[in-house]
Amino acid sequence: MPAKRDSNNLTEKEFLKQYTDAIYDKPSVTTDILVLSVNESFSGLKVLLVKREEHPYLDCYALPGGFIMKDETAYQAAARKLKEETGLEDVYLDQIYTFTKPGRDPRTWVMSIAYLALVPVKIALSKAVWFDIRIEDSCIKLENSDEGVSICYDITNTTFKNGKLSYENWVATPVTKDELAFDHIEIIVESFLKLRASFEHTDLAFNMVGDTFTLPDLQALYELVLGKSLYKTNFRAMVTPKIEPTGSKIKSRTKNKLSTEYRYRE
Repeated sequence: MPAKRDSNNLTEKEFLKQYTDAIYDKPSVTTDILVLSVNESFSGLKVLLVKREEHPYLDCYALPGGFIMKDETAYQAAARKLKEETGLEDVYLDQIYTFTKPGRDPRTWVMSIAYLALVPVKIALSKAVWFDIRIEDSCIKLENSDEGVSICYDITNTTFKNGKLSYENWVATPVTKDELAFDHIEIIVESFLKLRASFEHTDLAFNMVGDTFTLPDLQALYELVLGKSLYKTNFRAMVTPKIEPTGSKIKSRTKNKLSTEYRYRE
């Protein structure tokens, strides 16, 4: 069967041989990862940040991440950078969004493929630092008392339309001298909005709660991520098909008393 020819009378092989992409500007592509966990008392959420040791944004805190190499996928790059910068590996890692706003990186044209990593409490780390993160109606606060760093952004609720659908969005404006590097606050915002939209209806919580847990602690985690209180009866009806008792009792981190120990039903 003869090879197909295009309007210039070229076969695909001939077309590819003479093809050049020199006329197109090319972006660099990075990956940035929001690592989310919960503190030991299940009273607050934590995110991992690294302090930049080079320009741009020297000495500013940023999400772990870096450039994607030619021989790897975005997911492979995210897993690699996560291990290099935090020591974390074999954790839940999911793509959130691709950030392409012009000027987001002062060095050159850079797009970033952002990922969300969910990890349980008490994860050992290397260079990265845990920050407490509080998300309220009007602000996002990131704090690390050991480092003496407090970063705060005012939040404005907005909506945008996509076809017939309307979506909530947050616009973050810095109110402290310290800021996150690049547009990493936007990555945090987008990640939380997407996580909240799916958390209640998926099994994502079990990547954060640990191998075993109590029901009060599991409910506390759901409420922290969702930013709202849940009715105990409704919550237990929702999670019961997903969990099984181990036959033991452990001390609840939130109630500070012995409770039935559960594990995720895989």
